[in-house]
Amino acid sequence: MREKLLVLAKATPEISQKYEHLICVAGITDKGEWRRVYPIPWSIFWGSSPLNFKKKMWIEYELESEKPSDHRPESRKIKPATIKPLGEASFNEIEALLFPRITSIEELEAETPKNASIGVVKPTILDFAPTTNQHYEALVTKSAQTTLTGQKAIQLDIPKYKYRYIFKDDQDGRVHECLCEDWEVGELYSNCEDYRKAGKYRDENEVHQKVREKMLKKVTENGPVYFIMGSHYRFNTYMIVGVVYPRKADTRR
Repeated sequence: MREKLLVLAKATPEISQKYEHLICVAGITDKGEWRRVYPIPWSIFWGSSPLNFKKKMWIEYELESEKPSDHRPESRKIKPATIKPLGEASFNEIEALLFPRITSIEELEAETPKNASIGVVKPTILDFAPTTNQHYEALVTKSAQTTLTGQKAIQLDIPKYKYRYIFKDDQDGRVHECLCEDWEVGELYSNCEDYRKAGKYRDENEVHQKVREKMLKKVTENGPVYFIMGSHYRFNTYMIVGVVYPRKADTRR
């Protein structure tokens, strides 16, 4: 069975013992269902890959099975070689799909990941701050190892820091602090860190300042921001897997 998906979340690559380096991809199908699809190897997102796609694009793929592939009802295993990029959606189209699905962290937690492991909130963003990557030292140690073929055990750059949003998702609810795993944030941090190493930024504080400037200020310049929330496979906690916001060009459509 083939399925179409509007990609709303493309999270930072993870290290998987079974599939090596994986990308969490989630969105809404053409049937209006939330979906999380895997395994999607990170090599698909190399510039030369004909399967490369971006957030806010429609893609098509073949399912391994129509049944959930883990305890979360939205999860499906796909055949990654069958991925076909279809084209970018307008922000009006995206908002039309997101608006009737807006929920809150409290509502997602009440549902539990076994019933709703993906959702969208419309946040009032209060702050954006760095947080130490808890697995940094272990992954750096592992990245120094090699496989039987002589390749690095981990071929990805290991970020020393990740980032979290502090926000409210309704007028009366509590303030939330959620880790942001959107790939855009990870790439932005990596690029700014390269500038620091090249001597273009003074120190880590300037790196954090540049990332914060983009993800706290610039994302809100052209309209509303939406957080795509997804639950962790093992811990069942919710994190931000996608930050969806309009670009300046979207306001002219």
